[in-house]
Amino acid sequence: MPRKERYQEPGHYHIINRGVERRDIYLEPEDYKFFLDLLFKLTKEYEIIIHVFCLMTNHYHLLVETKQTNLSKAIQFINDKYSKYFNKKYTRSGHLWQGRYKSYPLFDDAHFWIVAKYIERNPVKAAMVKDVALYKYQSFFQWKYKHDYFSLLENSMIFDMTYDEYADYISSDMDTDAIDIVYKSPKLITKDGKLKVLSKRLETFFEFDRDINRNDGIKKAYEYGYTKSEIADFLNISHTAVSKITS
Repeated sequence: MPRKERYQEPGHYHIINRGVERRDIYLEPEDYKFFLDLLFKLTKEYEIIIHVFCLMTNHYHLLVETKQTNLSKAIQFINDKYSKYFNKKYTRSGHLWQGRYKSYPLFDDAHFWIVAKYIERNPVKAAMVKDVALYKYQSFFQWKYKHDYFSLLENSMIFDMTYDEYADYISSDMDTDAIDIVYKSPKLITKDGKLKVLSKRLETFFEFDRDINRNDGIKKAYEYGYTKSEIADFLNISHTAVSKITS
């Protein structure tokens, strides 16, 4: 079965990749440094901006911005280079990564800032540190201490905030549902053999007079690209009812 086509139009993306069987992929400080050096090459060779990053022990998070449709090639570059380095150093063979990396396109500033906070707070969430500023291999630490890889962030949007504003923002608790909302919509579908972005959220079809204009909203949502099941679940009605309205 062919692999599902990836959406990779120029824009912002949250990238995640994990070690196979969730094994550690960074064992020594030199491993983190090698990976961060690869990110420098990524920015130069693929015209990619690193906005936020966090290297955990068994996975990594990147919030990047692409200028070309080259995201897959760029991430393949760092994954391949790092896996060869790791396997040679630790005399191992086989896959280092658990599978294809995950990429989530972000379509507005609200999504950007939610994901930035989620990434920065990952070490706190994992109980590795109590203070978000104490984890060395992430963007905020680099900013706070102007550390070795601070220049990796030279074009980052996080500098749209002052240091104190950003520190306060990522230090506050995070709404556990916020990150899920980001990845549920906008939605990507395949229509007529091409990827399409459903940038209009399902709930917007039923914002006003849900009961009076419900059928009209159902028809418009279905024509736009949402499935009958998604519409039925959202409205808490039967799939059969939606099918009758859209037929």
